[in-house]
Order: sequence, then C-alpha cells, then structure tokens
Amino acid sequence: MRMIHIEEYNQHTMQLAKPIFDSKRRVLLGAGTIIHPKYHAKLVEIGVKYLFIEDAKSHGISLEEMMDMPTWLDIIAVTETAYQASKANQSLPLIPIQQAVKKLIEEVKKRNAIMLIPTTAVDQGLALYAHVVNVTLIALQIGKKLRYTYSQLNDLGVGCLLHDIGKTRTTNKEDHPQVGFDIIRANREISLVSAHIAYQHHETFDGKGYPRKLSDNQILEFAQICTVANDYDHMISKEGYLPHEAIEQIMALSETTYSYRVVLAFSQAIISYPPGTQVQLNIGSKGKGIVTRIQSNPHRPIVRLLEVNKEINLSDQPTIIVESIIREKN
Repeated sequence: MRMIHIEEYNQHTMQLAKPIFDSKRRVLLGAGTIIHPKYHAKLVEIGVKYLFIEDAKSHGISLEEMMDMPTWLDIIAVTETAYQASKANQSLPLIPIQQAVKKLIEEVKKRNAIMLIPTTAVDQGLALYAHVVNVTLIALQIGKKLRYTYSQLNDLGVGCLLHDIGKTRTTNKEDHPQVGFDIIRANREISLVSAHIAYQHHETFDGKGYPRKLSDNQILEFAQICTVANDYDHMISKEGYLPHEAIEQIMALSETTYSYRVVLAFSQAIISYPPGTQVQLNIGSKGKGIVTRIQSNPHRPIVRLLEVNKEINLSDQPTIIVESIIREKN
C-alpha cells in the first residue's frame, strides 16, 4: 500500500487500498475499488487530493507508521461533536474529548514515528476536524521526544485538539485564539495550560505573531509545539509540500518563528520520506526506488531499488542520498 496524489492515479494499474469517505463519514468508494473517471472527477470536486492505493510497486508496504483510518475517523467524529457543541453555545463533551486524547497518546506511544493521513484524503467537509486531530498527533509525537510525562501529554493533547475551537464563534482570523481561550476557560475541568495552547498557537518566537505579540520564553512551550504541528499539517495537507520540504521549511525558521528546542524535537519525530514514496537516489540509473519502511532514523529509510529488486538501508549507507522525489503522471 502507498499514498499518492489523486493526479497520479491510474485505473489500469491501481486499486484503492483504503476507503474514501464523505463529510458524513460514509464510505463513498470501498477498498479494492477501481476508480472510474467520472468518480475520479467527483473526488476532485469534493476536495480529495490523496488516495491510498495498491499496485505492483507497493507490494509489501504496510504503512505501520499511520493510524488506522477507522480510529482516525472516530476521533474526528468526537472533535466535530465538540466543535459543533461550542458553535451552539453548549457544554463541551469533556469525557469523549479526554477519551480521544488518551487514544491518540496510545497511538503515539506504540509507534516510533508518525505518518499523517492528509486532511485532503477525505471530503473537505471534515477538513477542520481532521486538521486538529493531525495537529494533536504531531504535537504528541514532539512531546514524546521531549520526554513529557503522561499528564503533560494529556494537557498538550487536549489543548491541541481544541486549539481552533474559537473558529466556531468568530470568522476573524486574529480573534479566534482569544475566543478559543475563553471557551476552554469556561470549562474548569480543562487545565489552564490547555487553554493557553489555544490562546498562543499563533504567537511566534520573534514576537510578530498574534494576538499579543509574545516572544521567546513568554510563549508556553506547549503552545510552541502546537504552532509547529499546526504549520506542518497546513504545509502537507493544504499547500502540497512533501514531508521533507515541510521539515526543511520549519527547520529554516528555528529561532525566528519557532524555538530551537521544539524544532529539534520535531526534526527527530517526523518522517522525511514516508513508506510508499518513490525516490531517485544518487547512484545513477539503478537508483530509482520506493521507500518500504522506517527502521531507526526517520530521515534515512529503507529503499527497494526497483530495477534490481534489492533493498538498501540508507542508515547504513551514509554516502547515498535521496536526490529527488518521483511523482508519476497519469
């Protein structure tokens, strides 16, 4: 199994490996389906940009670093319920929120690395809720690298899951952190730390963020983690960055937009070349391959060379690097 951009889909050689869901989390197309061109056009229309497929090249690739989609969708459903409750000025469903965060912590703890399901792998009616779930996953992975306690991870997870809840009551971009903070603080069972994640997640290390133009150590580290995770998911899901490009962009902004300590943990937590990525290595014509798995180093994967059907571990081959990413054309 591998993930591809929808423009790479070829109905003659590929079939779906995972279902595609609409905004009500109903199955539009099931696993094993070959996508007819008219359905392909409809998927593009509803904002689906990524597909999980099986083909000859992806044989043996399991994407173990990725949450299973039913669990991901279940947590999206909890998040949607919470955000809709806020929109209606109703109480937040605190127990389901805590259970969802607990599940996300479990998902992160049992994996060495996390591969995101892009928000654009589902109908865009779910985009906001899928985004905050992805942000929470990345943030918890960073928190794990920083050796946060379970209690700290819980506060981090709740704050990240609710970081955009201010958008349910305002359309003003610069107002939603303050509105979100007020919504969360009205629920005394949620920690002040979690509320400040929503309040500060658009502040930047250089003091040019909003709403209060905080800088440096005025910004809670938990909020800095949310900022990095938030920006990374936007780059991957909305702006079309490849993972290694998004990682490089965030690393380049260390000590300006983001703190060095958080960026360092982020760089150790996120995969540059997820399994299923087609790559060209710097070893000439035989260097065309596909990433099959991540073993120890998140930036040095195991690659199957397609021409010779042989795997090499880039962690053991320091002189071999990824020259470029190969994207197919339909």
